Amino acid sequence: MKILILHQAPFKKMRYDLVIDHQQHQVTYIGLQQHLNDLPEALHLQKIVLPPGSENALVSAVLARVSPSDGYASLLALSEYGILEACQIRAELGIPGPSYQQIERVRDKVKMKQRIAEQGTLRYPRFIETPEQVAGGGWTGKTISKPRDGASSQGIVLHDSFSQAVAHLESTTGWANYELEEFIEAPLYHFDGVVVAGEVKHLLASRYINSPLKYLAGVPVGSFQVALNDIFRTFIDQVIGALEIRRGCFHIEAFYDGRACIFLEAANRLGGARIVETHQFRTGVHLPSVEISDYLALPAPRHQPDSTQYFGFVLYPAHQAQDAKTLSIPESLLCSPHLVSFQRGGGQTGTLTYNEDLLPLSLIARADSPQRLQLFLQRCLTEISAH
Repeated sequence: MKILILHQAPFKKMRYDLVIDHQQHQVTYIGLQQHLNDLPEALHLQKIVLPPGSENALVSAVLARVSPSDGYASLLALSEYGILEACQIRAELGIPGPSYQQIERVRDKVKMKQRIAEQGTLRYPRFIETPEQVAGGGWTGKTISKPRDGASSQGIVLHDSFSQAVAHLESTTGWANYELEEFIEAPLYHFDGVVVAGEVKHLLASRYINSPLKYLAGVPVGSFQVALNDIFRTFIDQVIGALEIRRGCFHIEAFYDGRACIFLEAANRLGGARIVETHQFRTGVHLPSVEISDYLALPAPRHQPDSTQYFGFVLYPAHQAQDAKTLSIPESLLCSPHLVSFQRGGGQTGTLTYNEDLLPLSLIARADSPQRLQLFLQRCLTEISAH
């Protein structure tokens, strides 16, 4: 099989080689040089290097270098920054795959909430996306302004009131590609798994410590796995059905007030940060491999043993004034049986990222209950200090 891989996410997380025999298949990786640099030298493969800045015109950059006559049978695109563009590339190359409209439902935050609203029973934040809707009245409390197709919380601003949010949009970005959304005061969770033939598999639930919005402001973020319950399972099944996610990994965020889930957003791709690793520690399943094997109709690798332990992580942001050398980890944490691993990365980048290789510090922890895991991670946030 001739396979084209739009390579944007770290190879060590995707591990295409666990499913794809690079000797048996013709595999070409296309991407920016900075992304292609992490490909193992031992793999038999071809590379197509895109010029700097191509991420701003990804479809045209790729199609300038590949064509239908190249005979690719499949195109893999597992990063959130390429899944929508990959639909257009597949269409031009004559490669089967999800339609642009299917993926847009899980990229456009307004369209996904409209589908959730049409489902009829799911809760979601109130939202508006046009200035004409302002006259109809909004709400009085805290309000979020954010891009409809944003990622990693970029471009999101929290306002004290609906009227302040309206004024902000009208004086800065305007309404084009933006929405206003009611701010929900409740713990935030994320749900990760994969859909195969329309069925949810390997579902895990996790609760955030802090939030991606606080991470944007320079506060460390983390999450810890929690026990699944019928409320979570039913909610995920309903969301997957409403958004018509038929295959592939998913990352769904929702508030949970102890009685019901309140939908926030969904993505038909892997969760970022340390989710791939912590998910595999708990379930024994490497989520990217399940998705890749399903798309390519190739055997999936054997699962590792699962665990009764719960796993979580903490990330220290690189886009704020923090340096790996100044983050001190007390010996009591380093010696704790709860600490699985920690990594000091590249330090300050000035760029918002969840890639641990570029962060001043990240860590993975475990415990035999969500409560003990939460306490340990909160202890890390308290005792790890900059000096």
